[in-house]
Amino acid sequence: MKPIQYFNAIALAISSSFGVTLGVVTLIYAVYLNREPRLQEDWPLLVAVTGTFITLMLMSGLTFWAQRRDKAWRWIAQVVLFAAVGIGSWTMYRALA
Repeated sequence: MKPIQYFNAIALAISSSFGVTLGVVTLIYAVYLNREPRLQEDWPLLVAVTGTFITLMLMSGLTFWAQRRDKAWRWIAQVVLFAAVGIGSWTMYRALA
């Protein structure tokens, strides 16, 4: 396996675990959103962070698949993944700082 595929696999594993976990937390928040005012305050941040990880999960999965199958557009997907990781990192920094 090429080193770039290791990066893609690690990005897929990390973003999947965070995305699924935050997806469950978002679902729990959605159920109890009207019962607790504090949850309403945290809702926009939670949705933004969850969306960031879900997007990274989808992008890294697509890029991993493209690299494994030697698709013609695999390097475009790789550049888009690197951009998504950069934008996602910036978004997380701005949201949590």
